[in-house]
Amino acid sequence: MKGNKNYVKILMLGFHFLMFVGIFHCVGSDTMYAADNSSAFPMFKYNRERTGKVSVEGPSKNELKWYISSAGEIWSTPLITEEGNIYVTSTDGNLLAVSPEGKVLWVFKSGDEIYTTPAIGENGDVYFGSVDGNLYAVNSQGKMKWKFSVNNAIHSSPVTDEEGNIYFGAYDGNVYAVNNQGKLLWKFKTGAEIMTASPAIGQNVAIYIGSWDKHLYALKKDGSLIWKFQTEDKIDASPAIGEGVIYIADVNGKLYAINLDGTLKWGFDLGSRTHSSPALCSDGTICIGTHDGNLCAVKNNGSLKWKFKTEKPVTATPTVDINDVIYVGSWDGKLYAIKNDGTLKWELALGSSLLSSPAIDSRNNIYIGCVDWRLYAVGQ
Repeated sequence: MKGNKNYVKILMLGFHFLMFVGIFHCVGSDTMYAADNSSAFPMFKYNRERTGKVSVEGPSKNELKWYISSAGEIWSTPLITEEGNIYVTSTDGNLLAVSPEGKVLWVFKSGDEIYTTPAIGENGDVYFGSVDGNLYAVNSQGKMKWKFSVNNAIHSSPVTDEEGNIYFGAYDGNVYAVNNQGKLLWKFKTGAEIMTASPAIGQNVAIYIGSWDKHLYALKKDGSLIWKFQTEDKIDASPAIGEGVIYIADVNGKLYAINLDGTLKWGFDLGSRTHSSPALCSDGTICIGTHDGNLCAVKNNGSLKWKFKTEKPVTATPTVDINDVIYVGSWDGKLYAIKNDGTLKWELALGSSLLSSPAIDSRNNIYIGCVDWRLYAVGQ
């Protein structure tokens, strides 16, 4: 058995999916946290620091432009290439490439379900993990270049560094570093499974990742331990790296601000369990979703700024645009655009629960996946 392939579904706590099969049907037609000024959205939470803060503006209106239907639920964040094409994975085991107009360009089939968000490397290759225990490298034409086996399910979304190396966690509790030829550089063993927690890379070149052993780890690029910080509960979230601070939440709803030396700066009780990861605004505000249906905004001094209430749990990770508008989906099936003061800019009801985090392109479009098997494009 290659790990608990059904763990992510356990997080739904009895949520039942009622859907029908649709095959590729189309309808309708410079901040301190930005990765760069390109149109690309190349990885989970946009950049290596996993801030979720993009360098472009989101849509001012809530207009549905098109959708496509895959053959599985979409939990991952869509990625956007510099050419504007979209990559998205689904639980049918497929990686899809889609044009900005909603045309499926190609489909790559892995060996099992996919929950991870891919990462686009400097060479244009796409890296993603599967429940089949493999990390795949697929080129921009949809052809597999290599796969690296860990013999355990991979739910962790990979991150790439400037040298093209790929870092990710796996259900066996290891953090892996692989080069862009698929060769193992090193692995580091944590004390328990690594589920949906994904690594971030700081400007100090340290790699940060959480584990079910209730620790956040800081590793050197050679895989040696710098420090580990103990949390009160398991970690499923991915860190966000701000100015000299790492933000992480545990599943029991404690948000931590940790100094670069591994000491606690402050902790804040979110008031509910969370599987969302924090995103950062340009003023240092930390935004994160909770199971009680709130998007919480916490000041960088550890005090509550505001809460925005949706109708059902928010387990997706927010995305913040250049104007600090926060975009997030909820289990209530709505995509929300929320201003930095906590007031609603707009909302849009889509098909079903939104567990995917939104991606924004340079033309002010949002792409978001849904458990109704659809990828939605929202624009203006």
